[in-house]
Amino acid sequence: SSPLSHGCFPTNSLKHHSSTSSHRSISFKSRSIYCQSLPNNLQTIVTQFKSVPDPKLRYQQLLFLAKELPPMPNSLKIESNKVPGCLSTVYVDVTLEGDSQSVYISGDSDAQLTKGLIALLIRGLNGSQVDEILKVDASFIVDSGLSVSLTPGRNNGFLNMLETIKEKVRKSVSAQSTDSTDKEVGSSGLNGPVYESIWNKLQMLKPDSLKVIDNSAQHAGHAGAQGLNGESHFEVFIVSSAFDGLKSVKRHQLIYTLLSQELQNGVHALQIHAKTPQEINSQQ
Repeated sequence: SSPLSHGCFPTNSLKHHSSTSSHRSISFKSRSIYCQSLPNNLQTIVTQFKSVPDPKLRYQQLLFLAKELPPMPNSLKIESNKVPGCLSTVYVDVTLEGDSQSVYISGDSDAQLTKGLIALLIRGLNGSQVDEILKVDASFIVDSGLSVSLTPGRNNGFLNMLETIKEKVRKSVSAQSTDSTDKEVGSSGLNGPVYESIWNKLQMLKPDSLKVIDNSAQHAGHAGAQGLNGESHFEVFIVSSAFDGLKSVKRHQLIYTLLSQELQNGVHALQIHAKTPQEINSQQ
């Protein structure tokens, strides 16, 4: 496991700290009120970076965080998850879990320093409540001492990352309160495991509207209709911002990737109707 997961920096950073303990105690006291507004994990990270006296060591720690960042599924590296205004390509995805609406973030970047910044946010914010994240003041990057190691462009990119996370949190909360997904119930009064798997995996696209229909009964006597538990033919109607900028074939490929396991293990036919919210609005 990574050193940061245990609340510490790598040993080669810690060995530089022993002579600065009195300085750190003053620094901690000066920002004790400020840190109360941060989620606990983020406050810990800010404290740790602040305790590193050398800007070069802070920079190295960001690269360490980039190396430790869990991989982001390629299926989430889509246009709607791109962070605007960054010098590098950055992706961020947000999900809400549980009745308490804990926030979980995944992300990635094609540049190591930027990847370290998004990794810092993920470590600091994952598992926090919605209101905690929306209250985070971006000036903590200054308090951590990291801003002096970043160019103005990188600082601006960092602000965009945090704001994108907040905006995605707001949209996720709004989507939950106005959920327009339509879950069909099979003729038996129950939906099978393949249906449930398709439904759950398509939630990764944050659909504005989703309808999944099991048409397997209509093909019971056809070749290829022996899917898992007789579930072999499905039709999907989905509206999602994830399709912005994608042609029809790319939208279908994205869904095929998400449902690759089901398609390999018994689903014989999948009919897809994939639209963006803008396309639906223009038809009305």
